[in-house]
Amino acid sequence: MLTQVGKYQIVEKVGVGGFGTVYKGRDPFIKRNVAIKTCQSDEEEIRKRFFREAEFAGNLHHRNVTTIYDFGVTDDGTPYIVQEFLTGDDLDKVIKKHAPMSLQRKIDILVDVCEGLGYAHAAGIIHRDIKPSNIRILDDGSVKIMDFGIAKSMVSPSTLTQTGITLGTASYLAPEQIRGETLDARTDIFSLGVLAYELLTGQKPFTGDHISTVLYKIMNEIPPRPGDVDPAIPRPLEAAVAKALEKDRNLRYATCAELKADLAASLRSAPLETITRPTAIHPVSDTEKTVATPSRGLAQPASGPTPPPSSPARSARAATGEVAEVRLRTEETGPRPLPPAPPKSGAGWKIALGFGAALLVAAGGFVVLRGARPGEEPRPEPTVASPTPAAAPSPEPTPEPTIAPMPTAEAPAIAAAAPTPVPEVKQPDAPLAVTFESNQPAQLIVGGKRYSGLPAPVRVSLKPGRYVAVFDLPNFQKKEERFEVKAGAAPPVVRVNFPAWGFLEVSSDPPGAEVRIDGEPAGTTRLKKALAVGRHGVEVSLPGYETARQEAEVREGDLVRVVVPLRKSL
Repeated sequence: MLTQVGKYQIVEKVGVGGFGTVYKGRDPFIKRNVAIKTCQSDEEEIRKRFFREAEFAGNLHHRNVTTIYDFGVTDDGTPYIVQEFLTGDDLDKVIKKHAPMSLQRKIDILVDVCEGLGYAHAAGIIHRDIKPSNIRILDDGSVKIMDFGIAKSMVSPSTLTQTGITLGTASYLAPEQIRGETLDARTDIFSLGVLAYELLTGQKPFTGDHISTVLYKIMNEIPPRPGDVDPAIPRPLEAAVAKALEKDRNLRYATCAELKADLAASLRSAPLETITRPTAIHPVSDTEKTVATPSRGLAQPASGPTPPPSSPARSARAATGEVAEVRLRTEETGPRPLPPAPPKSGAGWKIALGFGAALLVAAGGFVVLRGARPGEEPRPEPTVASPTPAAAPSPEPTPEPTIAPMPTAEAPAIAAAAPTPVPEVKQPDAPLAVTFESNQPAQLIVGGKRYSGLPAPVRVSLKPGRYVAVFDLPNFQKKEERFEVKAGAAPPVVRVNFPAWGFLEVSSDPPGAEVRIDGEPAGTTRLKKALAVGRHGVEVSLPGYETARQEAEVREGDLVRVVVPLRKSL
């Protein structure tokens, strides 16, 4: 049995995965327990991912992110990561234990995940694999995000996903992950929305017997309201989860801070006893299915797949534009019975209308039934049998009560009569929301104002006219884009793509020499500068010394150091 890795003593084996082993270890100098992850795979892709985790997570220092202490390679070439040893259980085990948990405690867990994930996003890192098994609840109640093994930098784009595969548990993938699109912080927010739904209800929002069924539901169906599973869940909390689960990422929360604020505010409308009373979580039996798909996403048939026949579901959006519920199969959502579907025939409406008309007649009034608003085609007037053949005396003219058009069977709700809305007329100079996009976290400058938030899309309200947008990537370069906002036309989308870049550090012996890069003055040594990927000419000069020239190759996301020794002039 392995007894030591580097300077760390092995105490016991904790677990074995597909690519390596996790040990409980001991730091003999600091006298603390540590966790040691080893990578025993010979696959280049897996080893790169392991190094990537050490690089990304090793630079994250937050109470809700697992701390990495050390990284190294053994004498036989096995890389290892040393991180804090975590007590407690993963969140998926907590859910499956059916342990009673108050609504307040569930929200506290989600807020902690938001804080740790938001910190990673601010550092330019997206996790890409947020799920309950990657969240650890420590014995003292602390929450830690684990496993940045497939994390991706938003600052220096990785080539791993271009030649590799999209990993993750199927139920937690965002639609853009399935399509193989470029990912951003909102991808993690969708996965966090799935996690929140499961923590609140004990069941996943998207389930199925096959991975293809799960992926279809993620792409096309809206899950049942959490309140259908647990009526104690406040409506504002439901709304927060629904916004995190928006299939169009432009409609989701842009940041974890926004989601955190709504989660915290959602409890204000709930009774105190509902917030603090522990309730059991009743998860349905579900086999974790891990999906591995080509990075370009799944090929979709032109007509699109159809839901399984045993999973009846109504259209995600009714004809009225309101969101309709989409129910999964009873065996997938637990034993809670589904309410009977409303009748599709008009018999119920005829009875209700007839009863209402009889009440009006009995009161001595009369009702003029109108089936259409002004400007609409008139509907046939429903006939109501009068209890007596005698005609009612003609009263003085009075305003005619109206009955709103009968709703369709897709959205059975009796709407109150209302005047026809006057369509809003946009003024010629009304501002339009212009979208700005970039593949790098640049500062955006429009009309003299600075905006942050890139590389996620940034929207700015601008009046019609001509503008210049400046995308400023600090210490690298600026790009200018000219565009025009036209009244009555669709607002433009302004996008720039910066080339892949890395860092070049130039030192000289002796220091203080002038540096020119590609013929342009760059400063004095010691110099660190961001440059586009590729070969660059470096020229170093100092009075009394010979000018030195050489080439340096900058690699994507890397820091390349060049030390130039200078010789005295003759």
